[in-house]
Amino acid sequence: MGDEIRSTLEIALEKAAKIGKASKEELRRDKLEKEGRRLAAKFLNEKDFNLLEALAKIPGEDKPIVLKAAVDTLCRNIVFPQDEAAMADIEKALKGLELIFLSFPQVKELTAEIKKLLLLYLQQQKQLYEQFKLQFQSQMGEIEEALKQQYGEGVKVEPEMIPQFQDEWRKLKGRLQEQYQSQLNYLKNIFYKMLQQ
Repeated sequence: MGDEIRSTLEIALEKAAKIGKASKEELRRDKLEKEGRRLAAKFLNEKDFNLLEALAKIPGEDKPIVLKAAVDTLCRNIVFPQDEAAMADIEKALKGLELIFLSFPQVKELTAEIKKLLLLYLQQQKQLYEQFKLQFQSQMGEIEEALKQQYGEGVKVEPEMIPQFQDEWRKLKGRLQEQYQSQLNYLKNIFYKMLQQ
């Protein structure tokens, strides 16, 4: 254990030493990447922010680095939604990508395909949850009967309140995400390919 802590500390010290020795190009690149992330975050968080206008102000030689960082940030916000409300944030990220890749005619088809995939995932997640809940409730009879024996009166137990339910649901949901993950990654990677064109 002592070696692991020391090696982690050594790694941190090496990184700190590198910061002081970063070349001008590395510092410039880091600054441009931060700007790309900042612009994407501002677009996601501010209703009236004009992303295209902000990107137009970036000098030509700096634009590829800024664009890649902005695309990274937007793509990281395209995740499996927990519910319909989460889809609004994802749609905002997709809209940002549509703006960045405005000159690519197929970009709207790509974002529509991603949205369709995520909505399908959300629908399947709901169905799976309901099926799992019904299945789990059928097992609840035994637990409720045991509680009735113990306390002398009927007790209604909600499946969601039982840790075993939560654990099993997390595993099921994880397997569902695995089924969709490669397709989502494939679609998101198309944006990076378009950056190179």
